[in-house]
Amino acid sequence: MFSTIGNRLHETTGGLANSDAKLATLMNKHGARKFWAAVKAQGLEPEDVDRNAQKDQIVVHEKVPAGTVPQIKEHRSKMWEDLRQSRLRDIEVCLEGLNEDDIRRYWKCSYGINPVDPNKDLPPADELGGMEEFNRMQEEHHGRVKAEQKRKATALGLEFLMEKKKREAADAKVAAFEKRIAEYKKDQAEEWKNRSIAAGKKAEKRTADAARAAKARADWEDETEAALWQRFGGAKDRREFRYSPASLQAKTEAARLKRMAAFDQAVLLEEEMLDTLETRRINCEERLEVRRLDVQAKRDQQRADSQAAFQKRQVMIHAKTTEWVEGMLVDHAKSKQHLEDSREQYRQNLKEKSKSTGDVRNKTWKKVEENKKKNMSNQNESNSNLMARHAAADVRREELNSMAFKNENDIYTFREMKHHTFGELCRRRRTEIKNRTDNHSQHLIYNLAEKQSKMGAQAKSMYVLRKARMEIGKQALTLQDRASEGFLKIQSEPNEAKVIATMNAMGFEMPVLPEKDDDVQEEEGAKAAF
Repeated sequence: MFSTIGNRLHETTGGLANSDAKLATLMNKHGARKFWAAVKAQGLEPEDVDRNAQKDQIVVHEKVPAGTVPQIKEHRSKMWEDLRQSRLRDIEVCLEGLNEDDIRRYWKCSYGINPVDPNKDLPPADELGGMEEFNRMQEEHHGRVKAEQKRKATALGLEFLMEKKKREAADAKVAAFEKRIAEYKKDQAEEWKNRSIAAGKKAEKRTADAARAAKARADWEDETEAALWQRFGGAKDRREFRYSPASLQAKTEAARLKRMAAFDQAVLLEEEMLDTLETRRINCEERLEVRRLDVQAKRDQQRADSQAAFQKRQVMIHAKTTEWVEGMLVDHAKSKQHLEDSREQYRQNLKEKSKSTGDVRNKTWKKVEENKKKNMSNQNESNSNLMARHAAADVRREELNSMAFKNENDIYTFREMKHHTFGELCRRRRTEIKNRTDNHSQHLIYNLAEKQSKMGAQAKSMYVLRKARMEIGKQALTLQDRASEGFLKIQSEPNEAKVIATMNAMGFEMPVLPEKDDDVQEEEGAKAAF
């Protein structure tokens, strides 16, 4: 990339900024380094954004007609300027999304896609994105481990002093507790005595209430029992009356009389119904006999009427048939006579027509011959005119071929527009797309290589961190063993001077308790249990 200017990039930057206000604005806003990185990201060369680039100088073939040269130059100048403005807009959009890592990677891009040299193309692992956070996390972890060791060492000394102070406070608390227990037992005995007196009074009251409730219950039971015996007596009297022999016999006799009355009434109703049915049967037979006689008389009359109508119809058919036959014979005779007359008339007409047909045919044939000669003359004249037009077209074609015209343009103008205008535009665009694709791929390769380098550095740091953790754990276990041993000595040693000497021998300094112990004050200020 940027092979067209070599080592003159600084001079080119200044020249472009002075010649184009839009380029100057972009360089002042984003900086020249970021601007040229965006140019590389778009697959462009410095001359592609230069308004006065050498390759944009317009040269037209000498054989192009002079009348079309200004039009070709104006069209091509406008096309190159529109292409440059389009590229500047793409660069401006690209500038908004570039960061420092992208700028560094695009500046390393050259022609095509190249392998990555870790010594030249990749920055140190500490400078890669994300390594600052990783290093900070490592330092924080080491600080937390050291602070934890210091805390444990301080806790050992404070534990001895706090234990000593707590033992003194515990002795004072035990004495106060025994005093409170004695007072509590005295108050508790007095309270139990008062409770015993109150319980006796409550027991007497409960006894009186129970006797009163028992008396009320006994009265209620007596009243309920008397009411039940009264109801039992009434039910017994009703059962004796209902189920006595006299009452049952009266009920049976009444039921028998009721059944006999119902039977007599049913017999009477059946006799009345039989009489009604017999009367209706006799009436129906009489009506049927009358209807049969009426139907028979009606059918006899219809049969006589039908026979008379049939005989009348036969007579009428015979008369009409005779009349039709006579008419047909008369019409046939007339038709036959008409046919004979027509044939005779045709023979007469044919004889008269044959006399004039020869003259008419001769006249018609002469007219047809004249029309044929006229049409032939017109056809020959049309063919002569067509051949003359073809000859003139051949002459014009040869003249146009000598003038090298194509698609209503001369061939040189056509070549200028096709190959040196639109063809050059397509070539520049293809080159731009290829360079942009290569630079983007190279940028991704650099990014992947940096990620792999960063991951390798992180793995190495994690290995170092694991070793440091193992060493710290080892030291912590040793320190814990020494601390446990020293703490046992401190617990069995009441002399503070010897305790301080033991702490110094373990590599720790004896801490000093604060002037005010908040924990102890809170415990003393808390409410006593008794």
